[in-house]
Amino acid sequence: MAQIQKLPRAQQEAIARQFGVNLADIERMMQSSSSSPTSGQPESERAADTMQDRDVIDTRPLNELSPGELAERLAEDDKELQPFGYNLFQGEPSTFAPMANAPVPSNYLLGVGDELRIQLYGKETRTIDAVIDNEGRVTIENLGPLSVAGLRYDEARELIKSTVRERMIGMEAAVSMGELRSMQIFVVGEAYKPGAYTVSSLTTISQALFVSGGVSDIASLRNVQLKRNGETVVTFDLYKLLTEGDASNDYRLQAGDVVFIPTRGDMVSIAGEVLRPAIYEMLPDETLADALSFAGGLLPTAYRKSVQLQRISDGSRRVQTIDLTRTDVQRKLRGGDAITVFPVAEETVDSVMLVGAAVRPGMYEWHDNLRIKDVIPSVEGALLPITDLTYGIVVRSSDDRRTIKVLQFDVAQAVRGVSEHNLALQPRDQVVVFSRYEAAAAEENQLSAWLRSESDRAREERERVLEIYRKQYLQKLIVDDLGFNELLDRTTPDRSEELDNQLDSLFAIGDNGEERDADYYAKFSRHNLLQPILYQLRNQFSATGTLPLVYIDGEVRHPGIYPLVEGASAKQVIVAAGGLKESAYLARAELTRTEISNGEAEARYVPFNLAEVLSGDLQVPVQGRDRLQILSIPQWQNTLQVRLEGEVRFPGTYTIRRGETLQGLLDRAGGLTEYAFVRGAIFTRDDLREAERKRLSELAQQLRREIASNVITDSGASVAYGEMNQLLRDLTNIEAVGRLVIDLETVIGDGERLTDIQLKDGDRLFVPTVQNTVSIIGEVQLASSYQYEQGVSLEEYLQRAGGLRQKADDERIYIVKANGRVVVPERRSWFSSGAVNQIEPGDTIVVPMDTQYMNNVELWTTATQIMYQVGVALAALAAL
Repeated sequence: MAQIQKLPRAQQEAIARQFGVNLADIERMMQSSSSSPTSGQPESERAADTMQDRDVIDTRPLNELSPGELAERLAEDDKELQPFGYNLFQGEPSTFAPMANAPVPSNYLLGVGDELRIQLYGKETRTIDAVIDNEGRVTIENLGPLSVAGLRYDEARELIKSTVRERMIGMEAAVSMGELRSMQIFVVGEAYKPGAYTVSSLTTISQALFVSGGVSDIASLRNVQLKRNGETVVTFDLYKLLTEGDASNDYRLQAGDVVFIPTRGDMVSIAGEVLRPAIYEMLPDETLADALSFAGGLLPTAYRKSVQLQRISDGSRRVQTIDLTRTDVQRKLRGGDAITVFPVAEETVDSVMLVGAAVRPGMYEWHDNLRIKDVIPSVEGALLPITDLTYGIVVRSSDDRRTIKVLQFDVAQAVRGVSEHNLALQPRDQVVVFSRYEAAAAEENQLSAWLRSESDRAREERERVLEIYRKQYLQKLIVDDLGFNELLDRTTPDRSEELDNQLDSLFAIGDNGEERDADYYAKFSRHNLLQPILYQLRNQFSATGTLPLVYIDGEVRHPGIYPLVEGASAKQVIVAAGGLKESAYLARAELTRTEISNGEAEARYVPFNLAEVLSGDLQVPVQGRDRLQILSIPQWQNTLQVRLEGEVRFPGTYTIRRGETLQGLLDRAGGLTEYAFVRGAIFTRDDLREAERKRLSELAQQLRREIASNVITDSGASVAYGEMNQLLRDLTNIEAVGRLVIDLETVIGDGERLTDIQLKDGDRLFVPTVQNTVSIIGEVQLASSYQYEQGVSLEEYLQRAGGLRQKADDERIYIVKANGRVVVPERRSWFSSGAVNQIEPGDTIVVPMDTQYMNNVELWTTATQIMYQVGVALAALAAL
């Protein structure tokens, strides 16, 4: 059935008519059988089935299959060619029920056992079911026997009608077939299950093949023979039935007929660009044209001038090339021939490709004098709103397509028709236009209104063209694991293997040095569109010893590696990098060039005036491997901001110049208010916060190593794995403060440069309100804050907190001053009058825990064990 479904609709209907069925009825039956489980089919209907599927799909998991079953399952997915037509009659013969309701043709010959249904009507009505007896007669009441055996169905019907009309006055007869007789036939030879079968008298050769389950794997489909009384009546070619719907030789069988299926003849295979790739059986006088006809003909993508024919000749396999546009199509074939029809090349000829931020990218017809303006006729109608109008390139392949060269043009000037930029195009040229945005987020914001009006189909077409463009380069290349910086460091031509590096990270470095993900970039950014070109140019370096790439860094919008264009100058490289930033220094730039002298690489520095280059007064040619450095304006800086909070007369965020100090900024902010608590000022800095975060991470790693070492050596107290992870998580989750301990009183009081603080971007100063409290935390009975009283000693503050706890470490008590400094009182002044002056408003007294604490029970237990062991040792020595 799968083979029939591949045939045209007209041939399917012709085959169905030969079997006496309606194609639409078969399709409805297949749909109903697929939608309802066979378990719900009545037992009587299942018993009447003539065939069962020979190949039952095994849905068991792979781990439940035997090695042989697994190999068979895997072989089902192979793309190997299969013999044509063998799966048409595949089925398992089972119980056969004679067809009772099949339409009977008018030329059907009646025989013994057939039943005629005669309906009499007129002055009376009755129905008679008359079976043809052994003498070939049917008996009709009040009419007598009539001999009908050997007559055609239409002749017997007219005989009965006329007889009834003549002999039974006032009566008419309507005659139809009842049950048909059964007969026995033989299906032998290369049948799937040869033997004798009881079939209906309407059975044909093809139906007999269905009944017997089809043919074997070595059966011939071209020479099925019907033998009757020892002679061959007809030869049936199943290929004519399958490919043309011709069933003229599908004769109706008679009792005792033999359907003989011989072994197959010569087989040839046809693969490639044909409608039905398969293995076909060929008759001795058939040619290549017949084989192609069996395969359904050539596809439009077939390359007719070079068809491969593999033939076994003199014990060897030889290859021949056939030109189907000539008379080679009439060439005769031999058994074992393998024909392969190759497709035409996917690359188009006499065309140019437009890629990137264009409204209608894709292939364009090439003709003489074709220029960029012909492909991009206008800015408004041919380019997207995001298109960079200052930079476009033409990628041109050499005649052998092994190398490429790059031409640069100004998109806006080319559209205006300026001859310098409106370049003449050649076949296979690729015109690439870029987005002026590198970041996808920036491009999306610009496209928000345009996307609402543009169709999704147009966007998908642009993406499809981009994918084709990238595949043209990337599918040919092999990328190794070297990094981006290798390309800049390896500057000697004899180290080409080291230069064969991976360029995936081109332009992946941001202005502040961090690497960017691939999702960061816009679809038509320089990063995405230049990458395949740079891959190709890198391979050209390995072949020729030169590297047609240049690198530009510094104050340009898109620093990175760019292809070296023909006649490249420093100005063109700057335009390719998106132009200069506002901070670029126009009076001087620098070009670093690597030159080979006496077999050694030597770097040469070429300074030039950037303003003269941009104005066109100075031409600075650029070579491969050159590196341009665009300098920043001296003392140029981005906006530096410092925030003042708290008891400042005019708090807020201030923009400062480089080198400005804290005292000068406080003067600009009007100074401090009368409620400012100067000693408690908190000053934080971003770089200190980052350094503190790194120290916390290093401390967590150090603790992890120490704990792991203790577990391995079984030294120290063991820590559960979950507790250790929680401890390390808590440590790494501590928020870094980045506080710089300063003496604000000295800063604003002395006015000297040495005590002042030079500000940085992101600094923050918080001046709290006057505080008159002293806080106590740690191992005291009641940790709290208390009113500051002058002359109250440290011991008195601890007594106010209820005294020390049992686990307190009274030798390590320290004081955190309001400005962040830590003071550890001297032992001689501990609880003495000398400690009174150390307590000031805003201070915090910290009483730490004694980590070596041991209660009395544990102490005496340990001491008793030691004394016992000593006694035992002394007794042992005395015994000696």
